Amino acid sequence: MSHANLGLRVRRPTHRRYFTVEQADHSLVLLRRIVADIILGYQLLFDLQEVLEAAEASGRTVQIQACRAKLQYAVDRLQNCLDELNTMGVEIRDWALGVVDFPAMADGREVYLCWQFGEPRIMYWHEYDAGDAGRQPIERLPVSEPVAAGA
Repeated sequence: MSHANLGLRVRRPTHRRYFTVEQADHSLVLLRRIVADIILGYQLLFDLQEVLEAAEASGRTVQIQACRAKLQYAVDRLQNCLDELNTMGVEIRDWALGVVDFPAMADGREVYLCWQFGEPRIMYWHEYDAGDAGRQPIERLPVSEPVAAGA
């Protein structure tokens, strides 16, 4: 079951915002609630899809209609969560695990600060095109040297 088949629209943030580690950590208060809803909602979609398939196979019309209504409600709730993430300027990478990327700048280039549901704070980052396999400890994040005024 793909996101597109369900009518979910995963969009890149409408405006490119770059987060510092501190800003990303601060946003986790709200993000934890949204991502928890996404994880539960995503699992619910799979569960409802199984019930729907079983009802269709046995021709139970009333159960089919009820399940489709529940599926639509779950899709609408998930879309609201995705819209909230878009407004925040972050991108969800894994719906089941709750992996979220925060765009950031490091040493003059775009990178992602990476957070997974359950982690207490931003602990990892990766290059823009590296994905989860390229996660590195936040302590290794390159920091640009400040430029003196008038330099």
